[in-house]
Parts: sequence; C-alpha cells; structure tokens
Amino acid sequence: MTFELATAGKIIAPLAGKVAPCIFDKVRSQINPNEIEKALKVGIKKAQQQEATLEISQQLFYRCSPDYIETFLEKFLKESADELQKPLNNQGEPDVKYLVELFKRLADEDKHINLEGCDRRIEPWLEEFVRGYFQETKAYLRMRVAREDYLQQLANYYDDVKFAGIRVAGQETDKSEKLVNIFVMPEVEEEKRQDTMSFPIVDSDKNWLKASVRELQQIEQKISSESIPDRQSELLREQRFLAQRERSGRQFSAAQLLSQTKAENVVILGEPGAGKTTLLSYFAVVLAEPDSVQTPEQQAIASLQSQDYLPILIRIRDWARNLDRNLLEYLRYFAENTLHTKTLPESFFDRWLEAGRALILLDGLDEVTQEAQRYEVVRRIENFLGRYPSNGNRAIVTSRPAGYKRDFFRTEAFPHYWLQPFGDDRIETFIHAWYDSRIADSAEAQRRQQSLQNALNRNDRIKNLARNPLLLTIIALIHRYEAHLPKQRHKLYDRAVETLLVNWDAYKSWEGDGDTKNHLCQHLEPDDWRRLMAQVAYWIHTCGSTEDEAGGTVIDKDELIDFLAEAIRGLKSIERYQAKAEAKRFLGFVRERTGLLNEQGQDCYAFVHKTFQEYLTAEEIDYQADNEGEFDIVLNCIGDRLHDSHWREVLLLLIAQQKPKKAAKAIRRVLERGSKYEEWLHRDLLFAGWCLAEDIKGLKGADAGLCDEVSQRLAALDAEDEKKVGRRVREQVFEILCSLEETAFEKEALALLKEAEIEEERLLKYRSVLGERNAVVEIYIERLADEDSWVRLRAASALGGLKVASDGVVDALVQSLKDENSWVRGNAAWALGGLKVASDGVVDALVQSLKDENSSVRSGAASALGGLKMVSDGVVDALVQSL
Repeated sequence: MTFELATAGKIIAPLAGKVAPCIFDKVRSQINPNEIEKALKVGIKKAQQQEATLEISQQLFYRCSPDYIETFLEKFLKESADELQKPLNNQGEPDVKYLVELFKRLADEDKHINLEGCDRRIEPWLEEFVRGYFQETKAYLRMRVAREDYLQQLANYYDDVKFAGIRVAGQETDKSEKLVNIFVMPEVEEEKRQDTMSFPIVDSDKNWLKASVRELQQIEQKISSESIPDRQSELLREQRFLAQRERSGRQFSAAQLLSQTKAENVVILGEPGAGKTTLLSYFAVVLAEPDSVQTPEQQAIASLQSQDYLPILIRIRDWARNLDRNLLEYLRYFAENTLHTKTLPESFFDRWLEAGRALILLDGLDEVTQEAQRYEVVRRIENFLGRYPSNGNRAIVTSRPAGYKRDFFRTEAFPHYWLQPFGDDRIETFIHAWYDSRIADSAEAQRRQQSLQNALNRNDRIKNLARNPLLLTIIALIHRYEAHLPKQRHKLYDRAVETLLVNWDAYKSWEGDGDTKNHLCQHLEPDDWRRLMAQVAYWIHTCGSTEDEAGGTVIDKDELIDFLAEAIRGLKSIERYQAKAEAKRFLGFVRERTGLLNEQGQDCYAFVHKTFQEYLTAEEIDYQADNEGEFDIVLNCIGDRLHDSHWREVLLLLIAQQKPKKAAKAIRRVLERGSKYEEWLHRDLLFAGWCLAEDIKGLKGADAGLCDEVSQRLAALDAEDEKKVGRRVREQVFEILCSLEETAFEKEALALLKEAEIEEERLLKYRSVLGERNAVVEIYIERLADEDSWVRLRAASALGGLKVASDGVVDALVQSLKDENSWVRGNAAWALGGLKVASDGVVDALVQSLKDENSSVRSGAASALGGLKMVSDGVVDALVQSL
C-alpha cells in the first residue's frame, strides 16, 4: 500500500487545518491562519506531485500505511512550527537541513513509519515542500503589504467628509471631518413582501396585484382632471404609488446587515440624501481602519476585519463610464489611478474574492441613467458575483427607488431593505457627535448642542427636514456658523438653498473628468441659477400632489430641458438652439455639482426634499408679484388655493416672506375669506394662526389688531367644550398656540389663555411651553407631596414629559420611588428614565426599585436603567436577577 497522490489529497486538507493554528500562534506579523493552511496544502501537494513522477517503490512513504502517515506528518509539522513561521516574519526560508534531521529523528521514534530504502527521498521531498510553502507565503506577504497600502488609501479617500464651499460671510470655510466621528448608523426596514418598484406592476401574488390595480385606478381617477403632460402624468402616478406603498417588515440597525443577516447579497433602497453613499463609505472605512472602532455597532462591522475581509467600494456610475473594462479590471484601475495605491500584485482582488473574504460595496445603481446600460451593469454584477458562489463574500448594492426595477435582482439571494429616516434619537446622536468633533470646549459644545436641539424641537417642519441625513448636515452647518438657526423658517430654507445651489460649489475646483467640464454654463451666471430653480419649482408644483411628505415631484428629463430652454431664452435673449444647449449644460451642472435637484433614476429629476420645492414655489410667486407690481397675484393665489393641502406650505412660506404690511393684508384676507362651513371647521382661523406661528417680523407693528384678534379667537376656541368644537379642531388649536413659543406673540397668547376658562392641566401645558416652564416644574414638584395619590401620579408623569433634569426634579422623583402607591412609583421610574440622568443616586434608587413587589415599577426601573446604558457589574447583576 502506498501514499499515492489521490490518497494525499484526502489527507492534505484536514492535516493543514490542524497544523496551521500551531504556526499561527508563533507568527508576529498580521496574517490569516487560512493563508498558512493554504501554504501548507500547496507545499505538501508540490512534494507529492514530485513523488508521483517516480516509481512507486522509490517513493518516500512506499512502505508506510496511509493510516499512520497523517498522524506522523501532523506531528512533524507541529514540531517544525518555529522553523515554518520564519517566512511569515520576514526571516527567510525554513532551513531544509534542520527539517531533514527533525524528520529523520521523528521517523526513527515512530514504529509505524518505515522509510527503509527510501530515506534518500526525505531531503528532496522536504526541499519541494519548502519551495512550495515558501513561494505561497512569500506571495501572500506581498499581498499583505499591498493590502495594507490599499486599505490606507481607501480610508484616506473615503474617511474625510469635506465641507469646502459651505460658508457664511465672515466665517472661514469649515474644515473636513473624519467620517467615523460624525456618522450615525441608520436603520433599515426589510421588505416583507415583494413590492413592485416600477410600472407596469407584475407580481405572482394575484390578490395583491388586484389590490394594486384598484389602487392605481383610484390614483388615475384622482389625477384625470389635472392638466399634466402625458409623461409627467405617468411619473406622478408612479410616485404616488410609491408614496402609498406599505413596507411592514422588521426594522433594525443597518450594521446588522453585515453582522446578523444570513443573506450574502442585499439591495439597499433609499431616497436622495438618505445616506446610501455615506453608509457604504462608513462600512469600507471601518473595515480599513479597525483601530478607529469604538461603538458596539462599529465592532459589529469590524468583526469582518478579524476574518480578514477586504472592502471593495465602487461608484457604479464611474464604472459604467468604463464598461470596456470588466469589474475586476476596473477595480485595479480605480485603486491605482484614483486611490493612488502602489502597483498591485497580479490577482490581488481575486485572492480575497476566491477565498470568500471580500465585502463588495456597489453604490448608486440609479446613477446609470440609460436604461439599457443599467440592465447591462446589472447583468455584469450578477455574473461577477456568480463567479464566486456561496463562498462567504458579501455584496451590497444601493439605489434610489425612482426608476429601480424589480427584475434587476429578482432572485431570493438579493433581499431588499429600505433606509429609514432618522428618528429623534439618531438626530440627537448626530448633533452631539457633530459638536463634540467640532468644538474643543466641552461646555461650549454642550451649549451649541442644546441650542440646535431646541431649535429642531420647536418646529416639526424643520425637524422633519432633519430626518434626512443630508439635510440634517446642512442644518448643522448653518447652525455651526450662526450659533443658532433663523427663527423664521423661510430664512432657514433660504440659507439652505443658497448653501446647496451656490456656496456648496463656489469654492470647489471645477477640474474634473471631461463630462463635468462640459457642464460649465456659457450664458448663465450664478445669480441666474436660483431664478431658474424657482421657475422649475413652480412649474412642477402645479403638476399636482404626489402625496409624498418628503420627496419632491419627479420631472421627466426631456420636458425639464425644454422648460429650462424656454426660461433661459427669457432670461438671456439667445437663440433657441443656444438656450437648449445651455439648458443641458445647466442640468449637467445641477447633477454634478449641487444637491438641490437630484437625478432620480431613468431620465428623471426631483428636488432633494419637498420643502425646497415648496419654498422656491413661494419665492417664484413672490417674484412674479414684485416684478409686476401687483400684490393681487399673491392674494389671488391665496384665495384660489387656501385649503388645498398640496399648497398649504407654499402659502405659509409665501406670506412669511412678505413685508409686514403686505403680510398683514394677506392674513386678514385669509381671516375674512368666509370659507364654506367655517363656523364648524374654523379652517380660515386656524390658517391665520399658523401664519402667526411663522413669527413674521414687524407684523405686530403693521396690524396689532389683527394679531390680537387671531390670538383671542384661538384662545376662546380652546376654552369651548370639546364636544362642541371637536377633538381634531381643539388639537390643532393647541398645536398652533404652542407654536407661538419664542415668537413676538408668546406673552400675549399666554395672557389670553390665562384669562380664558381653560382647565387647569391644559393651562399648565400651555404655561410650560410659553415661557413659564420653571414655574410649572415647581408646581408639579409640590404636587408630588399631595395627599391624593392620583395627583401625585399625574405630577410624576408630567415631570417626565417636561424633560427638565434639574436637581430638584431628579431628587423629587427619586423620593417618589418610595411612594406608598405603586402607580406613583412606576410613573416616577419611567419619568427618571426619560430624563436620562445617570448619577449614582439615581442608579442606586432604580436598582432598588428592581426589587419592588409591583411588576409595573420593576418594568419602569428596568427600562430606565436600560435607557441610561449603565453596564456596571451592580446594574447588570440587578437586571439579571430581575429576569
């Protein structure tokens, strides 16, 4: 019986797997044990291939039973670990003579190994083994050096978040920031069912298809009377459908796509500015720089680093411009020419791909604007990934939903996830990270953080804007320079538009690829850009509502170019062909250099957020009125569209932009309009109240009687019996009056509410918002000592809602954890959790409450401790005991 090559193959794999860890333990360089295992396999295989050229009787293990050969070789290789680790620590080749002596000694000691007559083959066998082993380890070390260089260049390229060009008069350009310092991990939502992202709808679920057809018929009926061009009508219908879709899958941190999901390939869909590009950049940077890891989410991603994963990040649009190269060829071209790595070894990317240790990040499928080319890119991606099936590689493809077609990636191997808007907690996390990284003085950083947080909390519309990561960054930049946000919304939007359209690009170099250079405008000046965008906004807003609270209306590219061409002719008095060429250049400039109007899939564009569409529409109406010297244009627009929900924000922003006397005239026109069913619906009064909430400067001086009348009527309406007024109307009144916080009408409104016959608890809510929070806090602290347990219970709950974490509040709530009434104790625990005060006294009191006999109290205490993120041994032990 001989040790033939076929038999060797069965032994090599498990043998190498057993020996590799022994060598790995002695290696001082960064090397993967899988690579040691691979090198051992190559060495043994080469040695046995040489043996196979000899007569069987001349082969080294001719007289040995295969059952014992594996055991012997395992022992020999483990004993050789010190020598075999030399090339891995750059100490040269293993000493063959030393290995020969060791081999002979172990063979002599092992009665199961008989090398009689074949011992002359020991040295040639080991020479070939060492040659193969050394060549493989040397190649791997070259790969390792190249990998370190590649990762460093990758991190340098993607880790710097630059804010060049974003600046305000009197301030220097903001410096770049490390991505890991300000990044906030978004959540994703899993698609629970196979929604259709394109028209026409095709789905195997017939019942869902029927429901979708009915939904589409309703949409068609709704827009049948609207005067919209055919192509624009089709886009509007699609956008409405997307806005109405339901995605009821589970939500979780996007980091778990790498650490917990089983799927190797996923698609991430997200609206413009939702953070798709930033997320993939973050994944790549964390893998490239594991030493920067601090948070648990970063650690979850970096777990791939311990498995020696190689991040590969490609902007699909850039690759699509180079389709003469396959993806592997483009990867090398991109690394050496864009990342500026040193020349990479042959098969550099192949090595990690074939080993199943590559994280493939393909960003922006939607940015391939030609449909046929996009299908070709999808085909190439699938073919590329199919070359390495089920071997551990991970792939993520991102796209905007507009223009994304389900048949791009139909297989179950590509589950789809949707990036979610930021919730309050993520907005808060970003604000803290933003100022902690920008301002060294911790007290000043905290003051700025609280200022920005308060500004967002005061205005739901601005906060809704901030749920988009791109727009939150712009808001933070503006706040950074001004140390506050403008109190009037329209001023904030004005600054944001200017930032996106002009300042963002004003200080950047125009140098780029040839495609970008072709987008330099020849006739338009920067002052023209905003006029054009306002005209575009007005035009598309008149197309109708998309029923999408965030996304702007999608515009067909050809119709947009035609519209721009006519607008440019009006501005510059040039020939039609010149205007059309300029329109194309301007649209290219918008696509390449700004974030205000974004490409949205196949030959479509839209405003990055509906707010900008609404604001610029209002600006265009105001311009028309000012240009014509006819304020009736504004008044007529208000009269025609007052209670059209699609125009509500436009009208509010339009009135807010007016000079005080004109604004007063417009609000009075609203108040005296006499809309249908006004005595029951109060729509005119409510809209006038929202106008006051815009805090129009000088409005009181222009028409004090108007302001008093609106405030008085709102206060009187709030005092009415809810059964008479209606719950919804009363809720709107409460929201409007609370929105007068820190406006010119705050004090007068509160005085009127105090005079009106309003129930005490409701008045306390008003007082807490309209400038008397501290006084209300003291009232509730006193009520915590009331004889009536119901009063104490409501006081504890109210203090939690006020979010005032003063020493007096905290001490009073801690004391209430000992209240005789379990409901009071439970509410106090929940309130402390909301205040997020992690002092020793609070933590100790909550730990004690975990032993409470009442389950509601224990639940509140556990939730509070969880929110405080306390991980001390005492807290953890107490929580474990409470399970």
